[in-house]
Amino acid sequence: MTMAERFRGIYALIDPAAHAEPMAYLDALLRGGIRLVQIRAKRGIAPELFRETVARIRAAGGTAIANDDIELALEADGVHLGQEDLAGHDLRRLRERLGPRAIGLSCGSPAEARAVPAALVDYLGAGPIFATASKDDAGGPIGVSGVRVVVEATALPVAAIGGISLALLPRVRETGASMAAVISALAAAPDPEAAARAFVRAWTGP
Repeated sequence: MTMAERFRGIYALIDPAAHAEPMAYLDALLRGGIRLVQIRAKRGIAPELFRETVARIRAAGGTAIANDDIELALEADGVHLGQEDLAGHDLRRLRERLGPRAIGLSCGSPAEARAVPAALVDYLGAGPIFATASKDDAGGPIGVSGVRVVVEATALPVAAIGGISLALLPRVRETGASMAAVISALAAAPDPEAAARAFVRAWTGP
């Protein structure tokens, strides 16, 4: 599977510490058809739990991305970094260290997107597209038009993120983004498997 094929569709961001039964939650998302998962453990994660999470995602044919942590990324399929995280790294050296693993980078503007060397990064994240409470420092929403101009500024796949609900998914599609990154709408769902399936179906069509 090529990088372009991996980075499309519904991109679930999960925090195992936020769930009483994190593996049951993850399995529900995978049964629902999600194959792209970012492990976003802001309060840290036990190495064993991280490895089990990655193993389950891979066993389902999915891609597991670590958030911010390069050491964890070496045991996964890639890393996602914010602009502030990138400041402490030389992107070329990071690319060499991660080898075939993916690198994703958050961008909030076309200028940031154009500054990204496409040979060193595999996809971009853009947002927040809508208001969100999932990330304290996310800033104000840039809207559909804000994500669209980021998409138009790069040839890389783009994940729209921030406040995405099932009802808002058609508006995300309007941006031309390759992915919709979803957190709360899945985590808060009474039936995560059904929610995941509904998101996947709405994105890909019947």
